[in-house]
This record gives sequence, structure tokens and C-alpha cells, in this order.
Amino acid sequence: MEDSKREFRVGLMVFVALAAVVAMVFRFGDIGESLKPGMPISIILPSAVGILPQTPVHLRGIPIGCVQSLELMRGGKGVEIAVRIDPGFSFPADSTAHVNQSLLGDAVIEVKPGPGQAPIEPGSRITGRSARNPTAIIASVEQRLSATLASFERTGEEWGRLAGKLNDMLEASDPDGVSTLQQTSVALQQFTRTMQAAEETLTAAGSLLNDPHYRQQLQDTMTALPQLLNETRTTLGSVSNVVRRIDTTVATINEVTTPLAQHSERLATDLAQSMHNIQTMTRELAVVSRMMNRNDGSLQKLLTDPEMYNNLNRTSVSLSVLLQNLNPIVADLQVFSDKIARHPELLGVRGIIRGSDGVKQGDIRPAGHERRPNENRSVFR
Repeated sequence: MEDSKREFRVGLMVFVALAAVVAMVFRFGDIGESLKPGMPISIILPSAVGILPQTPVHLRGIPIGCVQSLELMRGGKGVEIAVRIDPGFSFPADSTAHVNQSLLGDAVIEVKPGPGQAPIEPGSRITGRSARNPTAIIASVEQRLSATLASFERTGEEWGRLAGKLNDMLEASDPDGVSTLQQTSVALQQFTRTMQAAEETLTAAGSLLNDPHYRQQLQDTMTALPQLLNETRTTLGSVSNVVRRIDTTVATINEVTTPLAQHSERLATDLAQSMHNIQTMTRELAVVSRMMNRNDGSLQKLLTDPEMYNNLNRTSVSLSVLLQNLNPIVADLQVFSDKIARHPELLGVRGIIRGSDGVKQGDIRPAGHERRPNENRSVFR
């Protein structure tokens, strides 16, 4: 009976020990971490200085997850940090990560939320910035501290030299035997008198301001000052608009006059030539005018003598009749030339032997001539 109780107690102790070992493995081992719920993401950093598994991840100072593992990227271009975000936490997908490292080497990954609205998804990647090496920071601070101490040392030496020069200046005296201290005393007396005069001036001004009449005027002036400022602002705006319009007008005039300026030489030449032509025309018109004003001139007679007008009229009528009489002759010449063009043998020996009765053939018609009814006209009249 005692042996069975002892075996039961031993078995119970072994079971409790195994349960404690399993609980510690799940609590502090990778198995427990891998089984915890959460959202896995990756953070890409240039370096992983100070980052180890279980390094906390914070969002605005609150822990939201931890680092699971670290892996060097291909080509050594960076480090990919596997991070598990606890349930219930999220941030925008365009967020970034910054590594903050203390002087003792402890690091924390701080997530900086981005401006976007889309939440991050499981398996997403965000970029980050690594922390500076604390040793390098301490070395930089040491260098700056050394430079600062050296600057203080140089400043102390400069102050020492300045004090020596000031002492020499105070002990020195001018050619008249007056020391610098005496000159300083005189200057202080003059400054005292100046301050007394300023005090009297301020007292007079205070008495002036105490006068109710001047205070009322000052108050009226201060009351009217905002309106004056508004009017001044309006005037300045109007002046600005006028200046902008003037600038626009000047720009337009510049655009218009630029082509004229580019062709100014040719325009001046053309203008000079035009003036020369006008002067020549004016002289010629003057000559014509003098000729027309002569009593014995042809133009004067043409304008004033009716007989000359009648002669010109009769001449034009005769020319019209002559042209009408020449029309049949021109038509006969066209027929003759057409006949010769079609039968040139009439001008040769055969034409002399054979001869012609002088009558037009029916198939010969002058070019451009339409025969009128009952027209039978000889080639030669």
C-alpha cells in the first residue's frame, strides 16, 4: 500500500515537471511564439544593428508586436526583418519604420504611420531606417566637446589679452597729461547732463500729454488711423491695378513695335522712296497743269474748243464705219488663207495649169467664221 502511494507521488511529480517544461518551452521558446496569433509583415532595413529576435515593435510608444527573425537579403543590399503584429493593431500600408537605439545597445523599432488610408495587409513589406551606432555618436560628441573646450580656451586667452590692453589704455595718458580715466569721468559727466536734459524733455512731454485737449486730439487721431490705413490699402491696391494695366499696355506696345523696329531700316527706305515718288509726281502734275492752263495748248483747246471735239467725234465715227467695211475683207482673207492651207498645190505649177474659177468650195470655211444665210462672197472683190 505504501509502495503504491509512493509510486503515485513520483508519477505525479514527473507529470508536473513535464508540464512545467512544456509550459516553459511554449512561454520562452520559438514554438510558443510561432503559435501565437498575429499578422506577419516584413521590414526592410539597411542594417540590423542592435536588433535581435523578440526586439519590440512600437506604434506611438505602445508595443504592438516583436521581431521574429532576421535574414540578410540577396547581394547584401539590406536586412529583412520578420515582424509579428499583435491582434487588434493596424496602421497604414505606406508607413515607415525607424530603429531607436539606446547607449546600452537596446533597440526598439518605432513605426511611423503614413498619410494613406489603406490598412496594411499580412505579408506586406515596409521600408525602414536603421539607428546610428551609439559608439559613433559618443565619438562624435567627444570630438565636438573637445572642439568646444578648445574654443573656450582660445576665448579665455582672447579675454586675457583684451583685459591687458584695457588696463594699458586706462593707465595711458594723452600728450596733455590727461589720463583715460579722467577723460572717462568727463564723458560720464556729459552723459549725466544729457540724461538730465532727456528727463526734462520727457517731463515736458508728460505734461503735454496730461492736457485733456491734446489727449482728445491724440485719441481722435488714433481712432481715425484704421480708416486711414484702409484707405491707404485701397489706394495701394488701385495703384497696383493701374501699374499692372500699364505693364500689360507696355507689353502690348512692345509686341506691336518690335516688328516695326526690326524692319525700321527698310521702312525708312521705302518711305524715302515714296516721298521721292510723290515729289516727282507733284512736279509732273505741275507741268501738266501749266500746259493745261496755256491758252494755245492742245489740252486747253480740247477742253474749251467745240470744233476740236466735233472733229474727234467725226473721226471716231469714220473709224467705226471703216472697221465695219473691213470686216468682209478680213473674212475673205481668212477664207483665202484657209484654202491655201488645205490645198497648197493651187500655188504650184499644177494650180497654174488647172486654174480655178475663183468660186469658194462648199467644204472650205474660214476658221472662226460662221456663214450667214444667202452669203456667197467671192475671195477677191
